[in-house]
Amino acid sequence: MIEAIEKTKEFLRSQPVLYAATMGLDKKPNVHPIELCYESEGALYFAAAKCEVFYGELSIYPFVKMCVYDAENGILLNLVGKAVFTEDEGVVSKCISECRSLREAWGQDPKMVIAWFLRDAVCEFINVKDGTKQVFELGTPQNALIGIQIKKKKELQDRLIAIMAEREREAMNAENDQDPFIQKLYDGAVLYFAEAFKQVWPRMDIRPIERCACFDTYDERERFTALAKKIIGNAVIGKPEDMTYWLNKETLESRLPEN
Repeated sequence: MIEAIEKTKEFLRSQPVLYAATMGLDKKPNVHPIELCYESEGALYFAAAKCEVFYGELSIYPFVKMCVYDAENGILLNLVGKAVFTEDEGVVSKCISECRSLREAWGQDPKMVIAWFLRDAVCEFINVKDGTKQVFELGTPQNALIGIQIKKKKELQDRLIAIMAEREREAMNAENDQDPFIQKLYDGAVLYFAEAFKQVWPRMDIRPIERCACFDTYDERERFTALAKKIIGNAVIGKPEDMTYWLNKETLESRLPEN
């Protein structure tokens, strides 16, 4: 797999532009010129401005197919997978520094940039001269933060709804003598779960936690949610007990990074 990643990365870097096909917001196909920002530990990182139509399309229909053609050697590359977004400051900063067009447009406003990489990726090299083909399953980067993986069960949704309702009741009755830092971390974790569940159940009402979360500013909300993401990572939630374990202040505090 490492060899396949390296081959794909070098091919993409040798070409100035690749084209990404997406499902448009009007449900019609769309094509966008993009470029590879960089590769790290098996993850091929790309980026987009949050105001671009391309980002809007990917956020709703995350499956993307990219292609690039090396006319000199007669090699066509097709790359398909599911886009996973990240706003990790280090990743976004690296994308901007490695991509001239991003750097010139958004270097002074990095919060307008969102990075993304592919999971379940498949790469196909086609020699158009003789018709031969090589196919590599690039899979999913091992160390990339993909997010909570939910086994779609109704009792999981019911448990999170109960947790949000209890948190809202607690906030309304001021029944909270918890360390403010840990409380904000807990609220960030509940928001992280709520956002993940919203992707599985789009009609799920997550407003209770949005109303009662104890953040003073939006930036503070983003900071604590990002910290919760790092702690919880790619947790697999298959039964209510899994959620109870992660949405627990003692668990979160015990897993705080040292720095």
